Amino acid sequence: MSTPSYHLFVDDSGPRLIDHPSTPRQDGMDYFAMGGLLIKAEDVDSATAALEVIRAKFDITAPFHSSKMRSKTKSWAWLGTDSARAERLMTELSAFLCSMRGHATACVVHRPGYRARYSHYAVHERWRLCKSAYAILVERAAKIAVRDGRKLAVYVEETGKKEDADIREYHRNLRAEGMVFNPATSGKYAPLSAATFAEALLKSPSFFNKSLPMGQVADLLLYPLVKGRYDPTYRPYRDIEAACRIIDASLAAGEENLGVKYYCFEGL
Repeated sequence: MSTPSYHLFVDDSGPRLIDHPSTPRQDGMDYFAMGGLLIKAEDVDSATAALEVIRAKFDITAPFHSSKMRSKTKSWAWLGTDSARAERLMTELSAFLCSMRGHATACVVHRPGYRARYSHYAVHERWRLCKSAYAILVERAAKIAVRDGRKLAVYVEETGKKEDADIREYHRNLRAEGMVFNPATSGKYAPLSAATFAEALLKSPSFFNKSLPMGQVADLLLYPLVKGRYDPTYRPYRDIEAACRIIDASLAAGEENLGVKYYCFEGL
């Protein structure tokens, strides 16, 4: 009998560059994030079927995509013109996200805080935001998999040849070297060894496009985790938090370091 697994569906949000030039926003948001959905493999089919019911009910043909839905552009422009249908869809979509099996998880990096913390490092010595976020996100999910006697399979949304190649390299390095953060500052997090990664983490990540239903769920869950750190009153964040759909709600005492990681947010 094969070992059961967790599936981690990963989307990303925000520019990956540490020194990305950006106009300050009134809401203070300046970040890069990776995350989405951690779900038991045996629950994927039922979650997919439930999402497809909503798609059929509202005659949705485009992938669910958070930023396009929020901006009401392209295939989602009707959200700004058919308010009654839009309200019904968002109500049902929220109910689905709040009731489905699986949990929202992420690593969210506050860019100004990251720059300030590592400003004393030479530019070429600073990790790219995606490297830090991927390592932290995957390690926390892998620890949950180990705890529950499962393997971890990672699915990442396609971004581009170079970006996807970077993810493959980060994944290989975790299995070959383990977590390589500074031991003086990361020891309290009990980093996984290479041997444990190699045992728990499937050899390579898989890549998906926007048509994958659970990839769309990852997209829909990631932005509320980001926005909710900057604005805890944000309605989608409050909804999934109240429904205990954020990974932190599933953790026991002493497992706080397996939850959503908000990185370099000190003083914000």
